[in-house]
Amino acid sequence: MIGIVILIVVIAAWGLSYLWLNQEVVGKVEVQNPEGGVGAALVVYHPGRGSFHPRVISGFVTGLVTNGWRVEVTTASRQTPADLSGYDLLVLGGPTYWFTPSLPIRRYLCRLGDLGGQPTMTIITGLGAGERSANVLQRKVRDAHGSLVKSLTLYRMRPNDDDNYSDGKHNRALAVEMATQAASELAVARAGWVS
Repeated sequence: MIGIVILIVVIAAWGLSYLWLNQEVVGKVEVQNPEGGVGAALVVYHPGRGSFHPRVISGFVTGLVTNGWRVEVTTASRQTPADLSGYDLLVLGGPTYWFTPSLPIRRYLCRLGDLGGQPTMTIITGLGAGERSANVLQRKVRDAHGSLVKSLTLYRMRPNDDDNYSDGKHNRALAVEMATQAASELAVARAGWVS
């Protein structure tokens, strides 16, 4: 009898934490570098329950803006723009929960339907295990006929760079730097697809 009660409590706790972690966050569309003429990107992310993923996204946006891109940033919700016709790049990001990308980003991608070859980048964060989550989101982008141009997986606890890892705080800052660098490299490498 006690075993059944413990099992029910564990299942209820798991269910409630799943709902709490994957709660949709409605945010405004914020335009960064409105005069940017090199390209236009829509960055859609789920912030999760900490500051790590939003900081990584901010670093990525900085990398695009520094390279002359106009960037619109918002959270994944039912109110997020679904018309991608004005964008040269779609960026989808979210934290990892139970080895999968957060539910709001997966729901948003489902709402988009067929991406029609839209150049798309994914950014997954996790405490220390994000490979499966990154693979799930990449597969969903490909299944939606998106053109996956890059995927980035960064960690809060696990070293992002074994050569430069000293502690968790430094590792988080390094993750933001790596996101900024990835955006800069993508912006330069992809300048050709923007006409």
